[in-house]
Amino acid sequence: MNNIRELKFGADPEVFASIDIEDKILAVSPALLEKFAGVKYIKQDEEEKHPVYIDTNEFSWMMDGCAFEVTFHHPIYSYVQLRYNMENALDSLKWFLCNLRIYDLEPKLYTKPVIEINPDMYLDFLSEKKMHQGFIFGCDPDKDAIESNYKCETMDVFTHLFRYAGGHFHFSGLNILQEVPGPAIKLLAITVGNFCMANSLYPELEKQRAKTYGKPGRYRIQNYKNGDKGIEYRSPSNSWISFSIEQYEELFYWMRKGVEFLLDQRVDILKQFLNPTIEAITTANGNQSKIILQEIENGN
Repeated sequence: MNNIRELKFGADPEVFASIDIEDKILAVSPALLEKFAGVKYIKQDEEEKHPVYIDTNEFSWMMDGCAFEVTFHHPIYSYVQLRYNMENALDSLKWFLCNLRIYDLEPKLYTKPVIEINPDMYLDFLSEKKMHQGFIFGCDPDKDAIESNYKCETMDVFTHLFRYAGGHFHFSGLNILQEVPGPAIKLLAITVGNFCMANSLYPELEKQRAKTYGKPGRYRIQNYKNGDKGIEYRSPSNSWISFSIEQYEELFYWMRKGVEFLLDQRVDILKQFLNPTIEAITTANGNQSKIILQEIENGN
């Protein structure tokens, strides 16, 4: 089954709760909010890695390390649906946070790709499993379609004072996505990765994130609860959640275009644009990403 009409999309971007202390905006993990702000989870896994705090028919917000991560429960078929779901999810988390207090401060929703963290807020409680999960960062195992020697590892969190938010995209409904995930991810880097980089409102933060999480070829194989099989493209930051409706439409165009290139076996796209894409995303060069997309449009 490799009909483009069967293609389904999804996303699970991350954001942070934050507080402002002495002119610094600092991340406040969901685990810290549980301990000091009276937050109650709705459900959680045995390892206490991903407790859920908001659960609706359309989406859930859960803990993912220091961040909140949204999961949409149904496949997405249009840019209007994606933006509508994203806005509703963000509004629900804003409302959730505005009713809390921690250190006599109201936590705020923070949607940029990089945030500072103060280890002193966590170190005394790291013997507690959930507090430890809410402080460390690295990731569950993933792969890289470009860096053959890549291995996902937990970082030295005691000296690294920043945390990073991903804007992961999901693609399913077509067998070819799992049959040849390497070419699929490379083409998505060329289309989706470049579009997100070219339109990010936070180029300096993208450069900072690119040193750790923002490498262009990161992905996971995904088998979904509804039986669909697909892939998750993990390289882009969460910057796209702040896009305009027009940019959402363009984003959806490039998401679909990357898969169309895969179905059409466009090896020429890979040969011409993969290396410039690696450079553009690794260095967070939005102008170079724009040029790549313009050249693709002019030639295709």
